[in-house]
Amino acid sequence: MLDVRRLRVLLAVAEHGGIAAAARALTFTPPAVSQHIAALERQVGMLLVDRSGRTARLTAAGHRLAGHARQVLAGLEAAEADLASLGGDLRGTLSVGTIATLGRTLLPAALTTLRTTAPDVDLRIEEGEPEDSLPALTRGDLDVVLAGEYGLTPQRPQAHVDRIDLFTEPLLIAVARDHPLRGPEVDLAQLRDERWIAPAAGSSCETMLQRVCALAGFEPHVVAHSGDFAVAAALVSAGHGITLLPAVATLGDATGVKLLGVHQPGMHRTLYAAVRAGSRRHPLVGCVLDALTASAERLAASRGETCPVPLGA
Repeated sequence: MLDVRRLRVLLAVAEHGGIAAAARALTFTPPAVSQHIAALERQVGMLLVDRSGRTARLTAAGHRLAGHARQVLAGLEAAEADLASLGGDLRGTLSVGTIATLGRTLLPAALTTLRTTAPDVDLRIEEGEPEDSLPALTRGDLDVVLAGEYGLTPQRPQAHVDRIDLFTEPLLIAVARDHPLRGPEVDLAQLRDERWIAPAAGSSCETMLQRVCALAGFEPHVVAHSGDFAVAAALVSAGHGITLLPAVATLGDATGVKLLGVHQPGMHRTLYAAVRAGSRRHPLVGCVLDALTASAERLAASRGETCPVPLGA
């Protein structure tokens, strides 16, 4: 019997174009990926990955088995969903990974809803960035992931992951209360001489900042990095520089700063839920997604943002 974990690894090699890329996607080490592939090759008795070039590529047999792996993994998710639907009552445990801003704003309201609609569903919640939580979803360590995608940094779709967009929000410029800039909107080019408190180094939000500033014709003068929007806002309040804040991150936390919209070029972030392909039909997953979507609609409506894709779409 083929090992499901090894099939997941083979599929990651197929979808990400090599062992090193698959290791990054799964947060494994390259040797660990190689060991899984080698064990699978011994099991099937043929070479699945061609390691002769600079980048390891799947052989014809590897591609064929990866195709079967997609069907097998989707079928397993469907089987779990089908069996769970026979139980009647909604009960069980799901693991949810979330970025901090949604863990603070969206998730609590969804939990309140679930206590009424599905009191026997137990959520285990892990805070983390998408770079960690999405690989954990692929591995099966998480069942639902709440994450965000910034403008100008699109993520490549993954064949074995379903994405449900919740709402789109603007990114705002936070400046000190006594800053001479006046709103409600500014052009980003007006900020070329400012000191910037940038998002965490290497994050997609920082990449977006660099790209959008380049479009405005300048390179930001970065004096600090912070992956915590509350810390960044506190530094702004103290006059250390200016920063970007997603709109949802300003709920109750931006009292010491002045918020300005960006007229040109505009910036945004799309918040979404991700689940493994086939698992949306699982009653527990569907119930949690319903609660998250309802919470997202209320949150977006309260801020005048848009919900780009209804859950049923």
